[in-house]
Amino acid sequence: MLTFIQFSSRWKQLHHPTMNVDGDVAFFYQLYVRLYHLIGQEAKCFDNHKIFHFLLYIENTVAVGIDGVYEYRYRCVGDVDSRWCDGFDMSANADSEVHNLVGRAVADAKYSALRQWMVESVLSGDFSRLSEMLAWFVREDKILQQVFPDLRCRKAMFMQLVGNKQTAKNMLWADLAFNWHDKRGDSLANTIAKQFRYEASFVEGKEKTLLKEAAEILDAIRSERLDTYTVIEMKDERTFTLLHRDGRMFSDVIFPQPMPENAQGCHIAVQLVTYNNITYISGSAVRLDKEALPTWNGETNWNDIVQKEQDAAKLTSFTTTFGKRMCLYDDLYTVPEDPEEAYYADMGIHFDEPNIFDFLRGRPNGRVIYFGS
Repeated sequence: MLTFIQFSSRWKQLHHPTMNVDGDVAFFYQLYVRLYHLIGQEAKCFDNHKIFHFLLYIENTVAVGIDGVYEYRYRCVGDVDSRWCDGFDMSANADSEVHNLVGRAVADAKYSALRQWMVESVLSGDFSRLSEMLAWFVREDKILQQVFPDLRCRKAMFMQLVGNKQTAKNMLWADLAFNWHDKRGDSLANTIAKQFRYEASFVEGKEKTLLKEAAEILDAIRSERLDTYTVIEMKDERTFTLLHRDGRMFSDVIFPQPMPENAQGCHIAVQLVTYNNITYISGSAVRLDKEALPTWNGETNWNDIVQKEQDAAKLTSFTTTFGKRMCLYDDLYTVPEDPEEAYYADMGIHFDEPNIFDFLRGRPNGRVIYFGS
């Protein structure tokens, strides 16, 4: 078992360098110790690495519950608590203890360093801080990664465009952070905004105000997928007016790094994000020559990528928690047509598998009013 100092060092490494974990590291160390002893008594195998991943899931639940949204919305994720216990080959009693431990931890937590870092990143007015926060979830959140599409085509497209592996990765993370939408049509920013509003109902004072303000800012974010633009005006070395191939104009766009004086009139491929009423280039700007420009049609390229991602999902299947064999496409891309079924499916209750209403001996009666957006 790790000492507190060893745990603190490892815990810090698992978070973004700008996040201060000191405020609740002792809380999570106590959870680590309890899980360690529980696993040591019950499990047939032990893996420190798995404990840390589970602690990150608990931290996410305490902070904003983003993982829980996807855990309920997508059946391919399954019950995280039970799946984690199954990985240690634990008894049913130990499984129940883990569920209770997580529930108590969420109820007892009085502070979340993760939530504070997220809110501060949104309210900073610094686009790089916001981008890093969202990209950190894209890179590190194992639950979120399970509901992304097959990313091979996107990776290949970014790599072909920039020719540098790390730059291509950065552009991919930026794309997923701002442009990916789940099957309910929510971006990552939208989902965080909804969870901020939910958490605001449990707190008072300044924290409540900050959560609501951050949620409004996140909901106001607008993004444009990677496409080609022409620089038609230079305000200074980092501020430009861009003309999209479809005729739309974006004024006072902020570039991440200074551009050469001869940039006016050149063609570039970029991703755009509007945050706090200012439009920024998200990721890198790639300069295109006149020969490459006609072959890069954003709408055509993205339609082709999305189609290939969906085709890949149609060829993949998985088994749900209750043993039902299911096509991944149906899970990642479809929502039940019946409003009542869709409402309950978002809570992880599916009428084609055993559910709480079977226990209650009957499905709910009457119309269900869905309060989500």
